[in-house]
Amino acid sequence: MINITEPQKRLCDIENIFLTGNTEIETKADLAKIVEEPCLAVCENLYNKNILTYWSSANKYAPNRAYVLIRYESLDDINKKIANDLIKQGILSDTKYIFDSYNKADEYGKGLYLGIDTNPDMFVSDISKKLCQIADNFVLQDIKYNVYTPEYLLSKDPFTRTKKVFAFPDLKTTIYGKQHIKESDKEKIYDYIEIMIHSKQDLGLTSEDMRTIAEKIGWLYNEENGFLYKDNETLRRHNEYIQNACANKIEIIKQGSNKVISLFEKNTPVNNVQKTCSRQS
Repeated sequence: MINITEPQKRLCDIENIFLTGNTEIETKADLAKIVEEPCLAVCENLYNKNILTYWSSANKYAPNRAYVLIRYESLDDINKKIANDLIKQGILSDTKYIFDSYNKADEYGKGLYLGIDTNPDMFVSDISKKLCQIADNFVLQDIKYNVYTPEYLLSKDPFTRTKKVFAFPDLKTTIYGKQHIKESDKEKIYDYIEIMIHSKQDLGLTSEDMRTIAEKIGWLYNEENGFLYKDNETLRRHNEYIQNACANKIEIIKQGSNKVISLFEKNTPVNNVQKTCSRQS
């Protein structure tokens, strides 16, 4: 019996994926819907490390380079140091001209260009491998985006102008996300938030108010560390990081500070998983 294998794909075979507006990624599986094949593995690599990518390109209409853009502020201190070292070596770039088309000044801070030069005849597998080799420099970290303390949200002056505009970072996209709130419930939730915010405008909102508002729009509050997580997937990724750190007996960086804490330091209030690890030490 003759084995017939499909020929390897080249960059010239890859159609572009174009989506207008912001596309929310709820799980890693969603990446395949919006990321072109040569960049998919590297985006998954970074997703697994809790690092945020927000743009990618590798297709036959732009055959001279393949790249992903990383949000610098999604990195923890260890990965920021790694990124800064890679920039010095010329492996990554944060040169402004690269981002003129994609990354105008915004509230999210600078981006990092992780990419390689390509040509139309390059195999997709080779492009993917080269991009992943660069991403392999980064290490697993706790998730830093879609995670806030009520106190942080309170500091952002979250008073609304209309009930359709809710000025928390990321929370406004959560309100609009159908997966979090049923369409029929949106108006009631808008009204509740508007009444709460404006009724307390003179006295000021408390952290408890902020927690209540965030939970109204589907966020999850972690009693152990006092953080709000956008959804179950975000909280799962945090817990997975803690479990991995526990299994490998490594140190973790406490969210919200630069303090490095030993996993086995007793009574460290990070979450139940960490406390379990501490008891086992």
